[in-house]
Amino acid sequence: MSEPGKINNLKTKNLPPLFMMCGGAVALIICLIRGTELLKTLIVVFLALLIFAILGTVVKSIVDKFNMTMHYSDYFEDLGDLVEKRTGDDL
Repeated sequence: MSEPGKINNLKTKNLPPLFMMCGGAVALIICLIRGTELLKTLIVVFLALLIFAILGTVVKSIVDKFNMTMHYSDYFEDLGDLVEKRTGDDL
């Protein structure tokens, strides 16, 4: 899982459903504009939802992984104090 001291404070659990909703809506609108049959429209929307669910899960895991690898102690000296990140040249 995650290392001690690293906190995931992003609200990323809504990313996969958001991707699914947007992808399904676009697929439905395209099918309605093209005038496809109901069964074909249902199949296309189902496949779009499935693909965008997978895509949303991948994006969520990438965002979570990037957030978990950040060292927030480099940016904060005290609680609430934002400071510039110090480099080896500053010492």
